[in-house]
Amino acid sequence: MDDDAVRDTERGGAGAEGLDAAVLGGFLAVLDRLGARERVAYLLHDVFGLSPGETARVMGGSPDGAARCARRARERLRGGGPGRDGGDPGARRALVEAFLAAARARDAVALAALLAPDAVAYSERGPVHGAPAVAAAAAGLAGPGVLLRPALVEGAVGAVAHVDGRPVAAVSFGFRRDRIVGLEITTGRDGLRALGPVFPEG
Repeated sequence: MDDDAVRDTERGGAGAEGLDAAVLGGFLAVLDRLGARERVAYLLHDVFGLSPGETARVMGGSPDGAARCARRARERLRGGGPGRDGGDPGARRALVEAFLAAARARDAVALAALLAPDAVAYSERGPVHGAPAVAAAAAGLAGPGVLLRPALVEGAVGAVAHVDGRPVAAVSFGFRRDRIVGLEITTGRDGLRALGPVFPEG
């Protein structure tokens, strides 16, 4: 390798190191927006992929509390939470209706077409990444005897799954343009009660 090539390689390496440092600095600055418990919940649940139960064992408290803490952290980092970036509510309701219809049909291909490629689903089992995996998880929401109803979940467009008239899971959606980019899946009586879903009339 000649001297010019060596110098180019060294400059490229130095540039990459500078970029890595800048990205790390930005990530740490973002984490500084969070409270201590939110930061721990976000790192354990979202970054390292621990379930809410495992996160709760580290943090103390209940799995529902750990999941809510991680959810609040995501909302603060995103600037207000899923679905609150000023998009057209009517278009989002139509997108959710199409998503629910595909979920009822257990059609993972149709579900994936409504998702951003980098979509993420968060549940008590930890995060699931990528449109195909999220679509497969969503298809599982509408098993036999499950009724999916549109609802407002913590003020965001979402849905609630019922079995024998009893709510068993709630889903809120995050959006990017004309695709769903995030799902928050909450189960358990305490978790659902804390969300306080609101159902449209009719």
